[in-house]
Amino acid sequence: MKKLSVLFLLVIIRMHLLAQEESYINTFKLHVINVTSIFSSCVVFDVDHDNDFDIVSGAFWYEAPHWKKHFVADVEVINGRPDGYSHLPMDVNRDGWIDIVHCNFRSKSLYWLEHPGPQLGEWKKHVIEEPGPMETGRLYDIDGDGEMDVLPNGWNFNAWYTLAGAQEGKDPHFNKFLIGEEGAGHGNGFGDLNADGRGDYVGIKGWYEAPKDPRTQSWTWHPDFDLGRTSIPIIVADIDLDSDADLIYAQGHDYGIYWEEQSKNDAGAMIWHKHLIDSSWSQGHSPLWVDLDNNGIMEFVNGKRFWSHEGKDPGARDPLVIYSYEYDVNAKSFKRRLIQENGPAGFGLDPKAIDLDQDGDLDLVLPGRSGLYWYENLLN
Repeated sequence: MKKLSVLFLLVIIRMHLLAQEESYINTFKLHVINVTSIFSSCVVFDVDHDNDFDIVSGAFWYEAPHWKKHFVADVEVINGRPDGYSHLPMDVNRDGWIDIVHCNFRSKSLYWLEHPGPQLGEWKKHVIEEPGPMETGRLYDIDGDGEMDVLPNGWNFNAWYTLAGAQEGKDPHFNKFLIGEEGAGHGNGFGDLNADGRGDYVGIKGWYEAPKDPRTQSWTWHPDFDLGRTSIPIIVADIDLDSDADLIYAQGHDYGIYWEEQSKNDAGAMIWHKHLIDSSWSQGHSPLWVDLDNNGIMEFVNGKRFWSHEGKDPGARDPLVIYSYEYDVNAKSFKRRLIQENGPAGFGLDPKAIDLDQDGDLDLVLPGRSGLYWYENLLN
């Protein structure tokens, strides 16, 4: 009877979502960049300085507008998986050409690929450190100095890296700053949770309150929740527009999208209320927080990752879907919009939302083990 009750509840949730669902399918046009690509991360920028955006993914970059493939560098394959679990754009050596920072799981290494400059030859690899397994990484301004820093999702550590050296005319290097020993694992995020003007670190079992100087002072640990093996990133945003920061995330290797509503108890302490958004699909590993329709409201855009653990995750053989979720303050619920119903594009480890064709709206560039794809936004 218990199994039937759970099944009935899932059916009700599914019917509720379908009743609210709108479609983005006619708003997005699918373009195949490379159906044979197996790399799970990508980045978009003007590689050749010809004023259009190109795509870099793994061992190759693709020249706009016809996506001619060019070699970047050899990529190590470890236990069947190519290295390069993030593609973070950063001009590391300050030479005017964008380089790429990689956070990696199986090699346990953090490294950057140096752009070759105008000759557009092979990119040179520079190892920063081997701190341990990293699911992926993202860029944030951790210390508030106006420069982006590297925040890996370390399985066994919490730390961030800031670029140094090149701006003083020296060889570029990265300085590592530890956050704390608690709460490491599959999933993290960054944002101002306590409204003190400083970005805090969100882990899967709580959050670290940032000090005034995050480089030299200790971060304060708050074990306020247990989110499970979440997506990367965990989004920090004021979901319900009540002037405090909430959390929104998916389970990276299971079913479920949730948001954690922040409120205060009678003593003024922060408390969290967990709300289910959608449990109809799994493996929403790498969400984006963007405004696809230019209406001024941010959307949680996420899609199913393809074959992350060789079919061992719950729902691994389900269709590849992509959805957008926009919170309706008046209805106090999320409006789900369908972008892709059944493949071929999967959300890998580092998808990108960017105006690839420079027409005034955000497109989706999606890398993964099922290929590299571009969903063109037809809004404009």
